[in-house]
Amino acid sequence: MNLKNSSFTTVILTFLLIGCTSKNQNSFGISGKVENLNTNYLVLSKIENLQKKTTKIIDTLNVNKRGEFNSVYFLEPNIYNLTFDTKTIQLAIDKGQQITINGSSIEDLTIAGSSDTDLLNAYDSFRKESLNSLVNSVRKQIKELKKAGAEQTEIAELRELEVENYKKHLNELIAFVKEKMGISIAIYPTSIRWNGDENLSFLQELVANFEEKYPTLEITEKLKKKLQLLKKISVGSIISGIDMPNSIDKIVHLDSIKGTYTLIDFWASWCPPCRTESVLLNELYTSYKSKGFEIYGISLDSKKDRWLKALAQDKRVWPEVSTLEGFNTQAAIEYGIAALPTNFLIDAKGKIIAVNIHGKELKEKITTLFEN
Repeated sequence: MNLKNSSFTTVILTFLLIGCTSKNQNSFGISGKVENLNTNYLVLSKIENLQKKTTKIIDTLNVNKRGEFNSVYFLEPNIYNLTFDTKTIQLAIDKGQQITINGSSIEDLTIAGSSDTDLLNAYDSFRKESLNSLVNSVRKQIKELKKAGAEQTEIAELRELEVENYKKHLNELIAFVKEKMGISIAIYPTSIRWNGDENLSFLQELVANFEEKYPTLEITEKLKKKLQLLKKISVGSIISGIDMPNSIDKIVHLDSIKGTYTLIDFWASWCPPCRTESVLLNELYTSYKSKGFEIYGISLDSKKDRWLKALAQDKRVWPEVSTLEGFNTQAAIEYGIAALPTNFLIDAKGKIIAVNIHGKELKEKITTLFEN
């Protein structure tokens, strides 16, 4: 073997690889060492759909006997999953980043080389803290009151607080994005929790700035579509037609039941705040149906028996529909439903006049509309 020629060939190949890497603006690397792995490969996948939680496998990274791995990719910035046997970590990867992952086990990983991933992890930590503080703490109180045999009215008040606090939680997340995240690639997965009218102007500016920096990315188009959806479901917009089957598989058209004012109510049998709110909806329906108030209930259940049982128990006598597809229900996708309960109050022309109003706020709004 000619060592001189072999060395020369190696130098040329290295030079060519470096040249290709520098010219491809979307290149990034993933390397590291994780001990005690139970597999000789890792799986790299790309987030395809945030709401449906679908991914597309991109590659498998070989892992040697020492737990080491090293791969270079020529892929555009995006959100990727890297799966280590039973554990998956999420990476927000921008161009040119060289990500290193090390640990003594899959439960003890350190990630370096990606400021976008750092921001994504910071956001997720804040999300969990905010959720625990505002929402889970209330759920814990409800659980304790139930054990103590508390009055239903006391529990109902806490259920209302739970819904109010979840809205505060979403606004806290938007504030975190605004204050901490700039136009990082990491803002893309936060978009699944973007909400409503009060944040629309900020989100429009955010997406415009993101598009200016990343005009050709796949996730740029997805953020633009999310923004279009938020505009579609904001106050002043017109609700498009909804056609869904009821409990006896008869199609019920939203247009066919619209009253002077109609509440489109997304709920499910497994959602405690939804079930509690049934009491208020019954009260409002009984009081104002004769004056033109209607409710169009859309269940995001997946099991018909549970849906039917909830309809009977909660006395939901207004039009109720479901395709039994959970959050994959087409109407839920079209209206960006990511949490329950969610509602839209529309007038006779289908114009949205309020979004996500519950409890006392909902009662006051309906009373004002029909009593004044």
